[in-house]
Amino acid sequence: MRILDADIFPYALYDQSPAHQHAWQLVEKGLLGELKLYVTHTTILEVYNVLYWFYRVRPARELLKKLSTALMGLEVVEPSLDGVELAKHAGIPLGDGFLIATALKHSIPIVVSNDAHIAKKAPEYGLIVENPIPEEVRKRLKEWKPPRCK
Repeated sequence: MRILDADIFPYALYDQSPAHQHAWQLVEKGLLGELKLYVTHTTILEVYNVLYWFYRVRPARELLKKLSTALMGLEVVEPSLDGVELAKHAGIPLGDGFLIATALKHSIPIVVSNDAHIAKKAPEYGLIVENPIPEEVRKRLKEWKPPRCK
């Protein structure tokens, strides 16, 4: 059981990302039923916004088709509003607070993320953090600029 952060999911859906293969392997396991992957409505919206506005994936209809196909193998869980208090007390961004609080609320022991705040704070709440992106790819991502899709 794993909850997927919005910083990993777009890589899975954006074929041109250097992290695509690594993120897609994880999502593919969810699609094949090999592992249980969870997302929140908030994560889905964040993924759409990253792909549409940052990577400029167009047309929107094709983006939505790809997103809905990927969601067929994932389970959507309700985000925990305790994330607001968690973010405030932990001094982390609100989205990260929601993710940690949601994992706790639904007893999801593993958070899949490439986010430094998650890597630092989630273990303090008894959660395991997995990052499917190898270190050398993470370094390339810092320099990489996405080509603009049409």
